[in-house]
Formats: sequence, C-alpha cells, structure tokens
Amino acid sequence: MAVRLRRRGGDLAPDPELWAALRHGDGLREVLDDFYTRVYADPRLGPFFRFATRERAIDKQFAFLKELLTGEECYFGDRPYNAHHWMVISDELFDHREQLMADCLRRHGLDEAQVARFRRIDEVFRKQIVKSEPKPKKLRGEAIPLTGFGDVVIAGGTLCDGCGQALDDGSAARYHLRTGQTYGLTCCDGAEPRGLERA
Repeated sequence: MAVRLRRRGGDLAPDPELWAALRHGDGLREVLDDFYTRVYADPRLGPFFRFATRERAIDKQFAFLKELLTGEECYFGDRPYNAHHWMVISDELFDHREQLMADCLRRHGLDEAQVARFRRIDEVFRKQIVKSEPKPKKLRGEAIPLTGFGDVVIAGGTLCDGCGQALDDGSAARYHLRTGQTYGLTCCDGAEPRGLERA
C-alpha cells in the first residue's frame, strides 16, 4: 500500500539549486537511466530488482528524489525503510551503490560539490536501509509479517509478477508481504505460481 512521503526531523530540506543543476528533472532522468542500466547489470545489486522493471524503478526513484529536492508532493510510494525492509544490505554494499550513483552524476555533468550534496540524500536514509536481516514492514507503527500475502488495489497500473499480464488501475490484486511481488486475482488467482505461501 502506497503512503505519503512525510518530511520528518532529520530529512534534508529541498535543494532548488541541485534541482536546477539537474536541469529541473531532465538531467535527473538521464542520470537514473544510466544508473539503473548499470544496477540491473551489476551482479550484486541486480538481484534486488529481479521482480521490477527498470522503467518502474526509474519512475519511482525520480518521483522520490523530485519530492525531496523540490518539496513538491509527487511521490506516493513507501518511505525507504518500508521499500527496503526485506533487503539484507550491508554498509559495504550501500557504499557500492552510492559509488555507482556518484559516477553516473559525474558522467552527466555534476561537479564534486553537487555530487556530495546528492550523496547526502542517501546518507540520510542509510540507517533505514542497511541491516543484517529482513525487518518487518511498518504501517502506522504496526509491524507487518514477513510472510504471507496482503490485498491491494492497483494504483496507476503495473504488471503481474506471476505471468506478466497487465494489471490495470483500480484492479484487485495480492502482494507478498516481504518482497512486494504483486499477483493479479484473475490471471494468477492472487498467488505466485512457484509456491510462495498464502496468508
């Protein structure tokens, strides 16, 4: 279930100068296209994205960063803790991901001071993402189990992770509570065909 990104104490203030350096979004989209091309080909990072298309990853990260950099309410996904709750990510792997991003930012014209400002965004969320074991997703302060399925109404449209069929805006589906994989009720009966447990 998507929730509103609410600013909290410790979050970075909007950075209109960095947004301008990213050509008011055009440059950011080019950076993310380059970055996710490399991430999906990376043997260490790629497996985390095997159930999401590159385009979807780019779109979600673009909206997330745009909201942080501009203050405009345009991101409707999970906060970083919930988006990464099931991923076991070490500090070293987090650093590897940051270095890939920094290299892409430089390739697309940002200077070292701008790269450092961009990297501060990642550092704000490091404690929410780095962990040695999966953590339960939290919704309104309540922990959601790491196993089983939940019901969801599709917002914006997506693809069924079981068969690849389109799931239209407003259609009912089920999603795995740990991985976030989504399965249509009509095409896959709401369950992953290779046998993930049902709720």
